[in-house]
Amino acid sequence: MINPQRILVVSEDVNLIGELIGAARRLNSEGRSVIAAVVAGDQSAVRRVASFGVDQIYQISQVPEGHLVEDIFLTLLELIHQYEPAVILIGATTTGRLICGRLAARLDLSAITDVRAFDWHKDGLKARHMIFAGGAERLERPLRMPVLMSIARGQHEVEVVPNATSPEVVTLPFITPQKRVVLLERKDLPPVSVNLVDAKRVVCLGRGIARQEDLALVENLAKELGAEIACTRPLSEGLGWLPRERYIGISGAHIRSDLYIGLGVSGQVQHTVGITDAKVIVAVNRDPDAPIFKQADYGIAADLYQVLPALIQAIQTV
Repeated sequence: MINPQRILVVSEDVNLIGELIGAARRLNSEGRSVIAAVVAGDQSAVRRVASFGVDQIYQISQVPEGHLVEDIFLTLLELIHQYEPAVILIGATTTGRLICGRLAARLDLSAITDVRAFDWHKDGLKARHMIFAGGAERLERPLRMPVLMSIARGQHEVEVVPNATSPEVVTLPFITPQKRVVLLERKDLPPVSVNLVDAKRVVCLGRGIARQEDLALVENLAKELGAEIACTRPLSEGLGWLPRERYIGISGAHIRSDLYIGLGVSGQVQHTVGITDAKVIVAVNRDPDAPIFKQADYGIAADLYQVLPALIQAIQTV
């Protein structure tokens, strides 16, 4: 029997677990629910999640060698059958989306994906989520429990609770799937220090940047502003000029910065869905009909190679 006072959060990303716990607290505004988190990691990950003020932690201490993280879905399925949560919140990472899809199939549920906001109403829970690759939003009221939802980074605040009560920690045995993808090789990517979700200022590159060596100009502007550098998907996954961690868009980062400056960004919906929560949007594009100007608070219809040096000089003289 489903317990309406239990909420389960799941992600392989410890910081995203913090955001999911923040989302769970909003659902638990009356304080009646027990919030539990699933952690696939060591004791340092458990301690980090405990600092978010969660009630219970279910720890999968180690995924066996040769397995992918998404192979924990059978372990999660067994936990859901035993724990009987009313709501399951899953981080919308690449791994999380795979887990969400598998759980939805096994539980015979329709998952509500890319949820941006939700609340309880007199007729039940309502969730607002993105559809059509972020081109629109839809408001839905699930009619069955448990409710399965995926949430991307940047939608809720991480809150570290001072002197949080130590949660109950339960170790979960890993259940090996009978059918799975086999891991053949693992290659480490170069370390990247970037946090677009929490950045106060973001300078974003689009296809208007003609040459990779011109990134130095953008780096100068970012340095003057104390901003993080971001990009659209083609510069990351197409050209490889910047690491994927700097890509803003429907399947990338969603920012809520005080300032966003788009340089040569056309403003396709797959990108702009990631900047909707930015407080001030500034766009520089030589095409006056570029879609980005419809969302911008300030726009400059000019060649960025003329605007960028002038902008840097103006900041330096302030």
